[in-house]
Amino acid sequence: MYLLNISYSQPPAAVQPHIPSHSAWVKQHIDDGSFLFAGPKSSSLGGVILANAMPKPALLALLAEDSYVQADLADYQIVEFDCKIASQELASLLAPV
Repeated sequence: MYLLNISYSQPPAAVQPHIPSHSAWVKQHIDDGSFLFAGPKSSSLGGVILANAMPKPALLALLAEDSYVQADLADYQIVEFDCKIASQELASLLAPV
């Protein structure tokens, strides 16, 4: 799995016109199971996405489709991790032992 920490690299006014296309891209990948949850940071200066397990090249290909990336508006910090402990509601996300 991947924790994606998104930070705007441009002023919010430059990001604003791209929010609808970015949101549609996120929803597409929530719907197809690539992303598990997503939302804006409380600071409104970026967001966070939890991406499902996949080969890293596949993740990088998905990120290249994001309008924020294409317009050079945001930086993605990618943290790869193995989910070992989860609440009962999220237990299906655990990596096999």
